[in-house]
Amino acid sequence: MTVAFADYWNSRLRDGFPVLAAMQVHVMGDVDDWSLAVPYEPNRNDHATAFGGSISTLATIAGWMVVNVAAGEGADVVIQSGATDFLLPIPGDFSAHVLPVDEQQLAAFQRMYRRRGKGRLSMTVEVHTASKMLAARFVGVYVAVRL
Repeated sequence: MTVAFADYWNSRLRDGFPVLAAMQVHVMGDVDDWSLAVPYEPNRNDHATAFGGSISTLATIAGWMVVNVAAGEGADVVIQSGATDFLLPIPGDFSAHVLPVDEQQLAAFQRMYRRRGKGRLSMTVEVHTASKMLAARFVGVYVAVRL
């Protein structure tokens, strides 16, 4: 399952979002434990650290993926709101990791989505340096609508 999950999402992200192809976003893991990673070079700024836009984009897409997985096939998922706190500069490669979504919140989202064809889900994503230091925290709210 690991290869199928990562292959599917790598293809979907790079084909669907040209900016993610340029960032060289890579999905690692499987449906139960995954992260998004990027290399430093295409995501650097003029201060020799990771570009804030790349950090926010990676976190935003990680949250978007969670909602897509939770909603299943046939969902149109968009971000409603999001905010990133930048905690320390990132001097190299970095990755995004979605924190576990509260089970009651997830169940309420899935119930609403099944019943009404739309649902809202919020989550937190952490961005870590290659040495596993917490560098940024993103909180986003996403909306899924059945197509």
